[in-house]
Amino acid sequence: MTHYYSESQDDTKSNETPVEVTFCDRTFTFLSDHGVFSKGRIDQGTRTLIENVEVKPGAKVLDLGCGYGVIGITVAACKHANVTMSDVNERAIDLTRRNADANGVNVNIVKSYGLDKVDGFFDVIISNPPIRIGKARLYAMYKDVYEALNDGGIFWLVIRKKQGAQSAAKYLETMFDVNIVKKHKGYHVMACKKTLTS
Repeated sequence: MTHYYSESQDDTKSNETPVEVTFCDRTFTFLSDHGVFSKGRIDQGTRTLIENVEVKPGAKVLDLGCGYGVIGITVAACKHANVTMSDVNERAIDLTRRNADANGVNVNIVKSYGLDKVDGFFDVIISNPPIRIGKARLYAMYKDVYEALNDGGIFWLVIRKKQGAQSAAKYLETMFDVNIVKKHKGYHVMACKKTLTS
């Protein structure tokens, strides 16, 4: 069975749908599609994450599991950050390239399973993580995120309470200084700081 976190979407019929959303007083238009997370709308978790994430201008940022590019493109445009975007889903990568061009932002796009093909270190990593890959794979990804952050870097993520936000926070606290920045409609936005004593 094909999922949005599957590499190929050849078995999923394409039906591209535009999505329009406003952040930082700017209207963005994205193409979404079957086989990519949150077709036809910006999901509440992603919206809440974007509205609360803090990124300094010029920061080196990774949008991990970028889908069709909403987080990374808006962060590049609104926060004036140096953004890399990655996803394993080939259709998502194609949509992200086209959406970046359509919205006039310059980002680095990498097809990668997790952080396997992502080079370098980052000041900020942002993710609406693929909860359905299962806890073991998800927690392994969190370890990889820790290793890919600069000292003092922050991992921003959003998880629904009913999808394990509290247990995820407890696990992340074994590596990071975790701050729950926002709770909204069951979604928890967390800022997880990598400290020298972690």
